[in-house]
Amino acid sequence: MKKTRNRIVFLGTGGSKSVMFTQIRKTGGIFIDLDSTRLVIDPGPGSLVYSQKLKLNPQGLNALLLSHLHPDHSTDANALLDGMKNPVLIAEEHCLVPKDDYYPCITKYHQETSDTQIAKHGKKIKVKGVEIRVNRADHYSPAVGFTIAGSKTIGYPTDGSYYKGQEKNYDCDILILNILVPKGKKAEQKKHMSIEQGIELVKKIKKKPKLILLNHFSFWMLRANPRSQARIIEKATGIKTVPAEDFMEVDLNNLDIKKLSDKDDKIYAT
Repeated sequence: MKKTRNRIVFLGTGGSKSVMFTQIRKTGGIFIDLDSTRLVIDPGPGSLVYSQKLKLNPQGLNALLLSHLHPDHSTDANALLDGMKNPVLIAEEHCLVPKDDYYPCITKYHQETSDTQIAKHGKKIKVKGVEIRVNRADHYSPAVGFTIAGSKTIGYPTDGSYYKGQEKNYDCDILILNILVPKGKKAEQKKHMSIEQGIELVKKIKKKPKLILLNHFSFWMLRANPRSQARIIEKATGIKTVPAEDFMEVDLNNLDIKKLSDKDDKIYAT
């Protein structure tokens, strides 16, 4: 019997408006294929283009998840929804309705042509073979994190500071941490997670992940060397920690990692 293809593909690993604008790291979000359920999380600029170039068949996506409405997380969402067949849209409510001086990033048309679900803390949403659990995030703009549970469980706390009790939501096999603040630097309150906060979160998780993937790099993190920052977390937690790269694919069945290329619109392992 053919083994189900379970994988994560990073369509971009850049975070913050400066990195988004320069595209020194791409900002296309995260593609997940789990138990024949195909998702994209936080599709910023480039998500549609690179998912097509990598032949990920975005038309066949089952669901689109938005943790919050910042452009580096949401810019390509409407474009992807335009081509998806019977899409499920799971989005933090400010992405969908005008509220608290925030204007929605998803058009009324795309909300009406999708199975639109408002993502609030504690909500569980079934999409084909997986369950999406919505978790609180402590970001300076309204945001939520996600736990995606199937034969493997993937945790994605999104942007924001660590808060007491956050670990209860992230018993998982793979943990994707958006860390924008390197070790020794001070994170602004409720803005982005630091290396020290990431370590605190992981240490308090009851069911430890088998792999930690660092993602969403700021210029601050890039200058500090993501590999060096990953080693700090790995040494402190004892868990393999890898800095994600643009077009990196993680096989969820065996945790093998390779990089895909969009050269000549074909895929090559490097």
